[in-house]
Amino acid sequence: MDLAVHRIERPPQRAPRAGDLLVAAPGLSDPRFRRTIIYLLQHDEEGSAGVVVNRRFDGDLAGLDLPEWILAAAPVRGGGPVAEDSLLALAATETTPPEVQRAVGPGVCVVDLEALPGVPPFAPVHLFVGYAGWSEGQLDGELARGDWAVVPAVPDDLLYLDPDAIWARVLGRQRDVTRLWATMPSSPALN
Repeated sequence: MDLAVHRIERPPQRAPRAGDLLVAAPGLSDPRFRRTIIYLLQHDEEGSAGVVVNRRFDGDLAGLDLPEWILAAAPVRGGGPVAEDSLLALAATETTPPEVQRAVGPGVCVVDLEALPGVPPFAPVHLFVGYAGWSEGQLDGELARGDWAVVPAVPDDLLYLDPDAIWARVLGRQRDVTRLWATMPSSPALN
């Protein structure tokens, strides 16, 4: 009996842009990015940057010079391995006062944390400690290697309250082979 094994090919990737999601491929073994979803804030000739949206942050933000309402209400995520002493806020564009926002992707903006003391509270807003960054051309090389899938984002992906559920939510709506990644065990070798 001759059994033929066929490899399931991924469809061609489209070029990433700010506001897209990068989904870590199952073969990406770097523990800093294993099973992560990154919201891209920038992808241009200067490089790329984004924040991991499905990692909890268990540290302490006490002592930061931010309004109490944001420290009490905003979920905090581990945004990435770069500049883990930095803080970034992302929010829904429609509920964020225009004077403190810079649009990134559909329905999502970066919040100017220094301007927050002058505005009334708003929601939803999420805080990210650190970010993920790539030098010029580095992300393109990782995409060519198949380390990431580029998928469209919806604002709820970024601002969803349960970071542990984002992986399945994002992959579950895909219409290609990346949808199968949601059901892969976290350690395929143990399967």
